[in-house]
Amino acid sequence: MRSPSRRGFTLIELLVVIAIISVLVALLIPAIQQAREAATRTECSNHIKQIMLAFHNYHDTNNGFPNRYSLNGTTLNSGHGWGLKLLPYLEQTPLFNRWNNNKSFFDPENQPVLMTVVPPYLCPSAPNGPRVMDLSVATVTTSTGIAGDYVVFHQITTTGTGATCTLCNTAAPKTAGMVTPINYITDGTSNTIMMSEQAGRPDYYIGRAKQASNAAMTNPKFWGGWAAYQSVTGQGWSNALPPAAGGTHAMNWTNSQGVYSFHLGGANFGMCDGSVRFLSESISLKTMVALWTRDEGDTPGEF
Repeated sequence: MRSPSRRGFTLIELLVVIAIISVLVALLIPAIQQAREAATRTECSNHIKQIMLAFHNYHDTNNGFPNRYSLNGTTLNSGHGWGLKLLPYLEQTPLFNRWNNNKSFFDPENQPVLMTVVPPYLCPSAPNGPRVMDLSVATVTTSTGIAGDYVVFHQITTTGTGATCTLCNTAAPKTAGMVTPINYITDGTSNTIMMSEQAGRPDYYIGRAKQASNAAMTNPKFWGGWAAYQSVTGQGWSNALPPAAGGTHAMNWTNSQGVYSFHLGGANFGMCDGSVRFLSESISLKTMVALWTRDEGDTPGEF
């Protein structure tokens, strides 16, 4: 008697199945990546929302938004940034109480505090986080700390961008030791930016390319730590400003100055009314400058 024949996959059939699976995987990977980015962008937005609520709670207690940095003396090498002042309003009072207010953010005595991860100060889309960075007022490292991915703006540069402002006042005061009462923001709190992302430090990015060194970055040790002077210049980039950008960019060109995020197509911003907006990187610089100014009398229009 003949035993019944058994028929398996032929080589061609196996190759067809593998090809189909490969196509399905290729189709699924972008969808998974988009879903992951959507999730991290939402988490980043939630972090900024927490920070903006802390700004407003600080305002209610102190009759103004906190100054961009605080000095213990008369020079820039004696203080800390707004990130420290908001700790009690982010349920981080024990960490705040460990800080020696007579020492600066780059003093070794405050290093244990700076080396503590404060989750709301980190963007989940930024790579390699939490990132440890060198801290110093000059070039010689004196301490280390965990980098923060969010900044406030204390001045505006429009050189070479075609945008203009007259007063150029922002919601974060230019003078250390001052607060900004909400009634100073006469352009409207929903039309004025308080903070945004400037992610990735101490690594230096131009476009989406990580540079071999951060030596050309503005103050690579003087800000970047979450308790450091996270107060930067609001600006765009054009051929008139280094690095030459081959056009005009409102954000996401470099994390040396201005706005920089790792989100596709834009960045998250905290508005002075406490809301969070995701703005497209194709936004015009004229609109961006109007959003940065607090009392210019300009209207940003739709954004």
